[in-house]
Amino acid sequence: MKIFTQFISGLVGSVILGIIGLIIGTIIGGNFGFPKFGGNVGYESGGVFFAIVGISLGSLLGIMFAKKMQKEQHNYILALITAIITTCIGIFLFDYNMSLVVKLTILFIPSVMLTAVTNWRKLYSRKVS
Repeated sequence: MKIFTQFISGLVGSVILGIIGLIIGTIIGGNFGFPKFGGNVGYESGGVFFAIVGISLGSLLGIMFAKKMQKEQHNYILALITAIITTCIGIFLFDYNMSLVVKLTILFIPSVMLTAVTNWRKLYSRKVS
């Protein structure tokens, strides 16, 4: 149940920070311009770029918050590296003409990866035993 709680808190954090990143990115892209990303420029590309960054950061912060509330130890460096990798994956996968499955994948990848990475010892010990 603790792992599921961490996953859900990571998902909620990614949605909240994704929306905040979208708003900040559209403001930055609309007022200062943003280079071509995903087939568009300006506020559209800036909003989506910062939304993807916000999704990964929100997932990281949500899982770290859940682990802190559960009083568990966690590896910050490994989680941060995983968050950076999932951000790069989301940026690489993004295109405006992509299917709904890929869009949902960009939302779920950070929570799934960070939950697995931060709990790999628990998951591995259950399978070995």
